[in-house]
Parts: sequence; structure tokens; C-alpha cells
Amino acid sequence: MTVGRRAIVLCRPDCDSGQIERLSRAHGLRVVYTVYTDTGPELAARIAVQHVLDFDAAAIVIPYLSAREAREARAWRMVTRFADLVTATGVLGCGL
Repeated sequence: MTVGRRAIVLCRPDCDSGQIERLSRAHGLRVVYTVYTDTGPELAARIAVQHVLDFDAAAIVIPYLSAREAREARAWRMVTRFADLVTATGVLGCGL
């Protein structure tokens, strides 16, 4: 059994757990913590970074976000300083 890279999930309360599973498998991730929140992007990004640091995660899975939205919002671009950002439509690599 291969163990994937550690990831946290940031999702809304009504998220589809099947989508989280699909994204995690597709990118070789092992979910170590899931955060349910319905906040704006600035606070959500801060929450994500804190959990990446707490759980030594290499990626953040955000199923409700598109790669385009992530690239356009400064808060999400800042998150990529700490971890890969896996969205519904693509990945923003760490360090972008």
C-alpha cells in the first residue's frame, strides 16, 4: 500500500464527499484533516495555512474552488507559498 502526500481538505458544510475522494485519489493525496467552513476567501485561506502548518500537509484540497478563481484571488495565491492547492479544475503548485 502506498501512502500519498499529506493533505488537508477545506470544504463547505454541504460539500460532496465523493468529489473530495476523487480529487484526493487523482492527485495521490492522503487526507489527514478536513475543515468545514463557509467563510470568505481571506479567512478561509488563513484557516487553510494554519492547518497545513499544524498537520505538516503538502497540499490543500478545496473542491468548491476553480483553478481560475484561485489564480485570481490574492489570498489563494498566497496559500501556494505553503502547499499545493488542489481545486475542482486544476492544481496550483507550491511556490507560485
